[in-house]
Amino acid sequence: MRICLSVLAALLTAGWISTQTWQRPAEAAACADSLAAKRAGALYTLGDSAVALTFAREALRQAKQNCAGQTIAVVPLLTDLAALYQDLGRYREAETILRRIIDIKLAAPAPEEAGTAGATLPNMIIDINNLAFVYGAQGKFTAAGASFEWVLEIAEQAVGDDHMLISQALRNLAGNYRARGMHEEARPLLARAVEIVESSKDKAAAEWAENLNQPAEDEPPIEKANWAATLGLLSKEPL
Repeated sequence: MRICLSVLAALLTAGWISTQTWQRPAEAAACADSLAAKRAGALYTLGDSAVALTFAREALRQAKQNCAGQTIAVVPLLTDLAALYQDLGRYREAETILRRIIDIKLAAPAPEEAGTAGATLPNMIIDINNLAFVYGAQGKFTAAGASFEWVLEIAEQAVGDDHMLISQALRNLAGNYRARGMHEEARPLLARAVEIVESSKDKAAAEWAENLNQPAEDEPPIEKANWAATLGLLSKEPL
């Protein structure tokens, strides 16, 4: 049983963040499965994140041994661990893990090369939104803004420029700008978000995750290294 519903569309306001939940798109590899992981999931479901954390950390320790260098295989367990730290308000630890998840995905081969679905860049929109959440919760509004900008770019490449997801991404970024006193920059983003809502034919938000896993083949790749440098990623720090 997996632990978390990943946070998507973390909306940064003048002093707080409201969230919308999304199901994480990938399950852990067989080598990362364990009784400890199942126990952590059960405890999380019961609302006991503090105790679940102990089992989640043990599950990750076992997976690192059992997966024998298959770094991408432990990403779902890292995601679970980050979710628990977020739930407990331990945002600094959550930030460290989320940055590591993005490091791993940026360094992983493309899915068509290695069959690693978790490595595809559009899936990282969930991780980056989570990272924006923990940045904002720590008052790191500039870093949160960079994350929201990255999310918007990924979303535009994944679903086009008039999808409901773009409206939410624009609102997230505008909220961040307003929190930083950048009201002039926020206004056109909010206006565009409203225009998308008024003209959109999208009905089911549940379709967004599926769309994000299917980027248009003729879209140019995002300059991942530049964004990584902006956010201070690819640090290769051990967990």
